[in-house]
Amino acid sequence: MTPLPALAPALAGAVACLLAAAGLRPVRRAVPYLGGVTLAAATAGAAVTGTMTAVGPLDRRVSAVLLAAAAVALLGLIADVGALPLVTRLIVESVAAGGVVLCGVQVTLTGDWLDGPVSVMWIVAMTNAYGLLDRLGGALAAVAAVTGAFLAGTALVLGDPSLAALAAALAGACLGALPYGRARGRVRLGPSASLFTGFVLTCTAAGLTAGRGTAVVAAGLLLPALAAIVGAGAYAVRRPRRTGGPAGPARKAAPALCGVSAGTGTAGLAVALGWVPASAAATVTAATATALLCCARLRHDFIYARPRRAWTSLWMPAGDDRQRGRVPRPRSAGNPPPPVVRRG
Repeated sequence: MTPLPALAPALAGAVACLLAAAGLRPVRRAVPYLGGVTLAAATAGAAVTGTMTAVGPLDRRVSAVLLAAAAVALLGLIADVGALPLVTRLIVESVAAGGVVLCGVQVTLTGDWLDGPVSVMWIVAMTNAYGLLDRLGGALAAVAAVTGAFLAGTALVLGDPSLAALAAALAGACLGALPYGRARGRVRLGPSASLFTGFVLTCTAAGLTAGRGTAVVAAGLLLPALAAIVGAGAYAVRRPRRTGGPAGPARKAAPALCGVSAGTGTAGLAVALGWVPASAAATVTAATATALLCCARLRHDFIYARPRRAWTSLWMPAGDDRQRGRVPRPRSAGNPPPPVVRRG
């Protein structure tokens, strides 16, 4: 690879960081809901600028990912401002993922027609998993910055500067948003930024592994998604909120998930360089995800639920603490309050 295309990720990351930092400064006090839109616009502008400056014409895959991610970000903005049915959200995300798959960004596990539906389901699932990270103490920006930086390095090793510029632009935009999200309530990225970030990262990982072996595809998909999977599991088994602070594991989620992202990113680079077998990396990642999710569930049940139900809760729905037996009727259903007797 010539030195000029190799500079595309650095240029895109720097431009995105500056655009996000400059755009989020007035947004944090004017319209808080536009924080995610600002991050998406900074990412798209920096990716296009870096690619066209250092590489050449925009890649069809990058164009499809940016257009579909913009639709998903708009969907998140609508869901943030008003109510949006879950079915409508899943349909729009599936259509956006299908458009990306038709442009060559897909999971090639079987080499048959099944790759299309599997790709759509994986992209939609991981997009919504990243959507939960914004609720874990603001871990979205930090995890996305680390994951995007390592994906950009992996793309450079594999000789794909276009996807490297896209991942670096997203990492730079999230890095520029970090100072505004440290204090609670300063910038609310919301569903718009979380869905956009998850969609771009998942599509970038799928594009880097398209057309490769089964073990490489499995490792390339599981490694960048491990932090999102663990974060979604931690949010699912969180402690019910009683005060205005973060609930359960949300207070320490960002540093822990950043460590997970750094570890998986290093493993992904090692697989791309040929230092670690892809099959071993995929197996260890899957086992780690399963173990962490089981430990989080058991910890939740041993601390916040009945200990005797902790082991059986692995296959029971989370938060199934409904009262058994007779439930008193509410007062609105014909159960009047007891009379008040005044004395004296």
